[in-house]
Amino acid sequence: MVVRIGILGIHLESNAFAPVTTAEDFRASCYYEGEAMLAEAVKTAPAMPAEIPGFIEAMNAGGDWEPVPILITATEPGGAADATFIKQTLERMRTLLGASGALDGVYISNHGAMVSTTDSDPDGELYALARAAVGPDRPVVATVDLHANISQRMVDNADIIISYRTNPHVDRRERGAEAAPLMRRLLAGERFEKSFIHLPIVAPTVTLLTARGAYADMIEEGQRHIGADLPVVSILGGFAFADAPECGISILTYGVGGRSKKLALQLAKYAWAERERFKVRLTPLDEAVERAAAAGRAGRSAAVCLADVADNPGGGGRGNTTDILERLISARVERALLGNFVDAAVAARCHEAGVGARLHVVLNEGRADAHARAVPVDLEVLALSDGIVAGRRGIYKGRTANMGPSAAVRIGGLTMLVCSRRIQCADPAFFESLGLDGGAFCSLTVKSRGHFRAGFDEWYSDESIVEVDAAGLTSPLLERFPWKSLPRPVWPLDEHTQWTPPRVEEL
Repeated sequence: MVVRIGILGIHLESNAFAPVTTAEDFRASCYYEGEAMLAEAVKTAPAMPAEIPGFIEAMNAGGDWEPVPILITATEPGGAADATFIKQTLERMRTLLGASGALDGVYISNHGAMVSTTDSDPDGELYALARAAVGPDRPVVATVDLHANISQRMVDNADIIISYRTNPHVDRRERGAEAAPLMRRLLAGERFEKSFIHLPIVAPTVTLLTARGAYADMIEEGQRHIGADLPVVSILGGFAFADAPECGISILTYGVGGRSKKLALQLAKYAWAERERFKVRLTPLDEAVERAAAAGRAGRSAAVCLADVADNPGGGGRGNTTDILERLISARVERALLGNFVDAAVAARCHEAGVGARLHVVLNEGRADAHARAVPVDLEVLALSDGIVAGRRGIYKGRTANMGPSAAVRIGGLTMLVCSRRIQCADPAFFESLGLDGGAFCSLTVKSRGHFRAGFDEWYSDESIVEVDAAGLTSPLLERFPWKSLPRPVWPLDEHTQWTPPRVEEL
């Protein structure tokens, strides 16, 4: 008998301090139903979460099965999702599931840090929908971002939740592939005990890299115990900016014979003991710009990368703050490159004027705020593109990215990529699509929190990367935000936070 597996999902990392994420945002980025999902999944550079092609490919390799594509939608991190769109999407999924016939299981491709304008846990509603579609005895397997905020409802309605293990997230396809053999084990009748521990630690995103740090050590230790009887250890860093009760570090283990519970408790105790390592230290703006200026004078041997971590479109930032930009211009830093600056109006002006044009424009004209000031500049248009890019490295490798109409411009000693759609600067291909060689400049400023590290590591090692203290909606200095729903007390916001480990038998 050929097994029939439903495939569905929603991807949004919600920043409660950013403008609402609309239906148009989802549909412009990724919205596929039914057979269109399968057609997109087999493309060379699909415009959908990489987990789905990975899952399908691995299921194909494991034997006969019938994929039953339902609906997948995803968009760049942004504000809370419009509740009407989420409600309509979930209802559409129910309708398509009802019309699909009997299913033997469901695979969920999900980010896991979504809030809507009315609900702190729409991801939990998605999982409950999947469970209702197959009943209590058939498997539901999910993959999530390692920044997921895990709710009890998600845990209760999934047999297994698998999180990414790399940050930057270069293992998305592999995690989808990992879900396939586990789905087959569940279909064959195996079941695993679940352990779920949620800690009162809301870790700033820059402390959740997996090359070094306390979080990296936790993941490494968890994977050391993986085996046939303990197949999944998911360690979730969470996403503070969702500002939801579910925020915080979570540990999920799945196994048999009690080992998984002991390991979950061991990892939780380690995280708490090492909580000081989840505090943030950023470089002051003046110091960072001086390093860029010094590199411009000295040449490539002193090249430096300034990470504008507070304005990361990959975390809900708008991609248009001006703290670093204004200082690079006023300090007359030479041989500098910056991307991506999001200003659709300026990009349109450049396209109207053409390559070689010299223009006076006002960046952020008509949309300035405290973080993104209106900045008048004289620029030269160097190159133009439609902004459709096939990713080359890091998180965009093998995926199609859409920057919208884009332009490369020169402002004094600064070259800048201006685009129309919010997307973090994480791949040299963005610059290369406009004829720019990212490795030819003496400083690079990226509006990205950490994913740029996997894209630009051919030029910038950890030692040459500077995380800059600037303003923006994704600043890792969490004390700067007016929290409303975050669980309190919580580390590192509240020094007096206490945590009592559960007993193994309580898990």
